[in-house]
Amino acid sequence: MDDRLGGYWLGIRLGGRTVEAYDESGLRRALTQCVPPEDTEPLRRVKSLHVAAVVEVATTYLISDYVEGRSLRRAVETRGPYSADDLYRLAAATATALAAIHEAGAVHGALDPGAVLLTDDGPRLVGLGTGAAGGPADDVRAWGLLLAFAAGGLAELDLALADLVTAALNPDPERRPGARQLLMSLLDQPQSQQGRLLPPEPVHDPPLGTRAEQLYAALSRAEQELVPEVLLRLVGMDERGDDTRVTVRRAELVAGRTPEQAVAIERVLEVYGEAGLLTLDEENVAMGCGALLRAWPRLHEWLDAERDGLAVHRELARAARRWESGGRREADLFHDGTLDRALAWAATGRRHVTLGGDEQAFLDAGLTSGRRRGRRRWIVAASVAVVVLAVAIWQYGTAQGKVDEAMARVAATRAETIRPSDPVLARKLSFTSWALAPVPEAERQLAKSDTDPVSGSFTDPTATERSLHTLSADGRKLAALTDGVLRIFDTLTGEQLATTPGPPEKIRAIAWSSLERDLALVGIERTYFWDTTAGGGVKVKFARGLSQPGRHAAWFSPGGAFLFAEGSEYGERWAWNLGLDEEEFAGRFVVVGPDDRRVLEFDGRRSVIDDLHTGRVTPAPWLERMPPDYTVFSPDGSRVAIAGEDGVQLYDLTGVPMLSTPLQPSSGTLRFSPDGKYLAGTDSDRVRVWRVASGTLTVDRQVPLAGGDRPVQAVFDQSSSGIWVLGGRGTVLSIAADGVYRTAQVPAARSAEAICADSGGLSRDEWARHLPELPYRDLCRPPRTAPH
Repeated sequence: MDDRLGGYWLGIRLGGRTVEAYDESGLRRALTQCVPPEDTEPLRRVKSLHVAAVVEVATTYLISDYVEGRSLRRAVETRGPYSADDLYRLAAATATALAAIHEAGAVHGALDPGAVLLTDDGPRLVGLGTGAAGGPADDVRAWGLLLAFAAGGLAELDLALADLVTAALNPDPERRPGARQLLMSLLDQPQSQQGRLLPPEPVHDPPLGTRAEQLYAALSRAEQELVPEVLLRLVGMDERGDDTRVTVRRAELVAGRTPEQAVAIERVLEVYGEAGLLTLDEENVAMGCGALLRAWPRLHEWLDAERDGLAVHRELARAARRWESGGRREADLFHDGTLDRALAWAATGRRHVTLGGDEQAFLDAGLTSGRRRGRRRWIVAASVAVVVLAVAIWQYGTAQGKVDEAMARVAATRAETIRPSDPVLARKLSFTSWALAPVPEAERQLAKSDTDPVSGSFTDPTATERSLHTLSADGRKLAALTDGVLRIFDTLTGEQLATTPGPPEKIRAIAWSSLERDLALVGIERTYFWDTTAGGGVKVKFARGLSQPGRHAAWFSPGGAFLFAEGSEYGERWAWNLGLDEEEFAGRFVVVGPDDRRVLEFDGRRSVIDDLHTGRVTPAPWLERMPPDYTVFSPDGSRVAIAGEDGVQLYDLTGVPMLSTPLQPSSGTLRFSPDGKYLAGTDSDRVRVWRVASGTLTVDRQVPLAGGDRPVQAVFDQSSSGIWVLGGRGTVLSIAADGVYRTAQVPAARSAEAICADSGGLSRDEWARHLPELPYRDLCRPPRTAPH
């Protein structure tokens, strides 16, 4: 079946010849492919709450109201036959529907248990006008069979209802009662008037657009930003210029992306694929149905914003693939007008689409080829590491000011892209953007740089997608395991402090002890320790590991006496008492407090607080519904912070809430500052910090995506004034705990002056990497060198 039929976009199949359909406005209907009766006016005259109304009739299909409900057939098959009272309610509702149909001069023609939907408003008949030719007597007979099916057989009906059903099944059509006669007989029975027949469970059948929006809302912010990137690449255009679905190789969606973006894209594909809105296999991806293009308003808006340029992008994508697969031959590059058109779209025509790595390289190669051929071009870039031309500016009269304005926008876009992982470089690009031309985009980036709480960053230069990282307790050291080699870095200076070969087996997770000396490495079968201060190698500590694949984590208790390890996908979880060299807390979910003194044991109503020093056990039934993974003790051990659906709340150890209003918004993994004044919360791509006493949110910043559902790691320094945050690919950000947000706007010129004075402008190497389209300029007077 095609994506469209008449003026409707086709969605999922509802059964038989009927599919979900959406008009251009996104309104949901039911479309049945059939040959409607010659006289369709009676169908339009049917007015009943128990019948899905016919709204449009064409030569090959019929459109009716969409009904959210569960079929009688499925309800009986899964829950069994109905009882006497429910049978009377079913009989009365369906007889009412047939009476309305017949009195309008129409017949149903396809009444069976699949054509009766149980809704929150009672039974409704669907499929009006889609059945074979027949008369009212045929509908009455079908009604009798329907009641016998719902009861589990004629013998299960009580006497009064059995008489009506038997009459409806009379072999002689002339002797069968009419629908109105059936209804009047049923209304004489009290059971027929006592309430409505409801579905066996609440109906939840949201439209495609609502389902898509719910999935979108559940994604992280970084994943949401890539949804239009993914979906718009799955839209094509047919020979009539109408939107249509296209199949795209999965590799194309992640080509040229950063590892964090690739992980986020795969997550988007997984979420929408599991919901049936995308069809996936190992190599390809496509939309599950064309109706999504109209059913989801957000996607429709994205498509409208990009529509004029999508044809250009499709041509560019096809050419880039051909160039890449053909060995990057110069003959396959765009030239002259074709190149101008692609660059013009990339410079000014895009809203939600960025270029993939192959497409970027293709345009870059075209520009290089054009230079060799003597073409004069000024180049503009406008997305993540994307090279774009300032469209044939010489054709409109070359002016250095126009070039600088175009390049200022390029620098601003690149500053926005790189800010989550390298805020210092983003500051330099923001300054460069404003210094080239004070366009609005440059001023916005200066404002973001001015209010960014990040004071520095470091990224593991050896990191790959398979690397494991963890921060020391004070955040000053980063441990990295890459390709079997362990390294320790100073997160402030970037210096490599130590290195040693890793263990011989695959390592699932690593963790640094609270004493900042031992590094634990949890393998498949064994756990290893590395004394990072002694200069020796890795040694086996005990014979316990995480055997199952999936997401893994390891952490030490605050006092360092216990090592915890977890494989969340298969429920593996254990704690090792390092002093006794044996497993502890077997089969229990626990959270250990400061100095390893108190332990919260989560076990429903049987939850307790165990004092390991005195042996005292205190019942704590208030922990029954609390999530142990999102619970942390305060530094003095007198309170716990717990992240729930309504926010983060502090409790004393009797379960009494201590905040009048929970800290908002809710977060995942929590950690207190050493002095207890601040509380940090992290998820997979964000860190938030609150001042506990006032509930003020002081920091709310995006960080490089950690991947999957794994939260980023955050630790406070010993002074409690700063926080170190470990994100994806070994990127560590240093953030002021109280933030640097300002209530008054700082003039752009002052922000630019401060950035130039503190960080300096781009170095020649940085300029060449991030603004290769323009010759280097020393925009700071005098030039300064940024600290490393």
